[in-house]
Amino acid sequence: MTDDVFRGDQDGYDRLLVLARERRADTVALLGRAGVGAGQRCVDLGCGRGEVTLELAALVAPTEVVGVDKDEAKLALATAAAAERGVGNVRFVAMDVGAWDEPGAYDVVYSRFLFQHLREPRELLARMWAAVRPGGALVVEDADHEGWCGHPTNAGLTFFVRSFCEVLRRHGGDPVMGRKLFQCFGDVGIEPPEVRLVQSARTEGEAKALAWSTLAMSAEAIVAEDVAPPDAVEDALASLRRYTDDPRTLICSPRIFQLWSRRPPAP
Repeated sequence: MTDDVFRGDQDGYDRLLVLARERRADTVALLGRAGVGAGQRCVDLGCGRGEVTLELAALVAPTEVVGVDKDEAKLALATAAAAERGVGNVRFVAMDVGAWDEPGAYDVVYSRFLFQHLREPRELLARMWAAVRPGGALVVEDADHEGWCGHPTNAGLTFFVRSFCEVLRRHGGDPVMGRKLFQCFGDVGIEPPEVRLVQSARTEGEAKALAWSTLAMSAEAIVAEDVAPPDAVEDALASLRRYTDDPRTLICSPRIFQLWSRRPPAP
């Protein structure tokens, strides 16, 4: 994994909830296309607050779903959310994905927005594929952050896209990892995946503010890495906040690449 780009405070957790609500419909549709259903044992790598883990649990109940993440604070929130919703077929494990290795253990191996933060994505992808049982599926979603856009042009949004992509690179990640996943699947010998591209456009609502909140949560890293000085970040945040609040503007999310591949069943 890379070093953390985002702040881990309450505002950061709230941002993740908005992101989960924004992405939920597309992710649920993806899981349906990938054939996720009752009785399948699943793992969600880099599960964060566990929103997709709980979706998987509903789809495969009563079979157990395992959520893996290195952030124990997020896992505590995930555990509390599971208890509040009465979901008993989940288990959360605090672990860096670099240490995770369970060959042949799952019917479904899933991750969302994890690979953009990895220094060695192919190495994890190979372990994920090895964990898929015969007849099971590998399902991955990740972003191409160069796809953020808006109209009319806004200096704050332009600053955000440029600065966030650069700080992610400096932390060892890849802001355009989504577009590279198809080739990565082939590089490690995975069955050719199905691919779908999704992108949203918002003129109002909480999801329209995700560009602003992502810049706010990565501001400390942008300054610490000398990508931009503090006053430039503050000016960009103010500009992007005004732009976000203007009902006459449109902001598009990053391009999200969804890939899924099924291991052939046993003879």
